[in-house]
Amino acid sequence: MLRTTGAENFRRTLAGLCLIGAPLVLLVAMIVHGGGGDAGLVKTMAESPGRLQAANLLIMFSSVLFVPALVGLLGLVRGRGVVLAHIGVALAIVGVMGHAVWAGFQIVLLGLVQSGAVNSARMSELISGGPPNAGFVIVMLAFMIGFFLGLLFVAGGLWRSGAVPVWAAVCIFLVPFADFVPGGAIVSILGPILCLIGFGAAGLKLLSMPDAEWSQGQTSSAGEVGVGARPRVQ
Repeated sequence: MLRTTGAENFRRTLAGLCLIGAPLVLLVAMIVHGGGGDAGLVKTMAESPGRLQAANLLIMFSSVLFVPALVGLLGLVRGRGVVLAHIGVALAIVGVMGHAVWAGFQIVLLGLVQSGAVNSARMSELISGGPPNAGFVIVMLAFMIGFFLGLLFVAGGLWRSGAVPVWAAVCIFLVPFADFVPGGAIVSILGPILCLIGFGAAGLKLLSMPDAEWSQGQTSSAGEVGVGARPRVQ
């Protein structure tokens, strides 16, 4: 199942492992994080700094893994759904970058809280009061739109191409909506669980794909271009 000999096999194995590993690391991160809870994010930082720091570092690591995972996912999509999948992957990578930026921002806030340089109550008011300026809103909207729309397009591309089972595409489709489900810490891991099921299925499909099928998919586009470029003999 794990093939690393040759460039194409290495790319496939890396993508398959990342498709499984990225959402798995994200799930562990969200379990460790636990959310702000009723006490609020700043108070949780003061009470459990080590836990939040570990969780945000795991979130950043998962974002790194998601890049080769999403790019490698395109190797599964052929025929119908190619356009949707490519648009979705481009948008989703923007969203993944935003996830890493938000995790890094929390680590910076954690450092400020631990240093005592700012008043924790005042910082909590600022965070709960909303974005500080229009630029922050624009950046966060870009990341959120990339994440939400990206996963919807990716799910649509996978479904149209038949690259993964329908239930796996549905799980990926539902990931963006999981954030709107009300609840506590248990509900906060619903999205990562759906993500692990959907992308994990795609990763297993990549890792178990026969060499001939993978090679055919990688060369089919180039072959079509070559045939189309041949001059016709009159």
